[in-house]
Amino acid sequence: MIDVEVRKIIDQQYQECKALILEHKDKLELLAERLLEKETISLPDIVEILGPRPFPLKTSLLEYLEELKERINEDEKEAADKKAQEEKEAQDDEVSE
Repeated sequence: MIDVEVRKIIDQQYQECKALILEHKDKLELLAERLLEKETISLPDIVEILGPRPFPLKTSLLEYLEELKERINEDEKEAADKKAQEEKEAQDDEVSE
């Protein structure tokens, strides 16, 4: 009897999970695309794609996520600036030769 009840629970949960996956298939595809693009993603990426969690986050975690997002943006800007500077230096070297 226990085995039969356990099987029922497992089958029921499987069906619920499958329904959730199918219901949110578009979001899962976006998440997969981001993973292919970046290889690793952080919670801000997940929240951006999937939306906010169904229950509220603690204020300290929200503050951390905002700070993390700002750091990522700053790092990307610095990398772009560095690349632009290197390209400019390479062009200047070509012109002077």
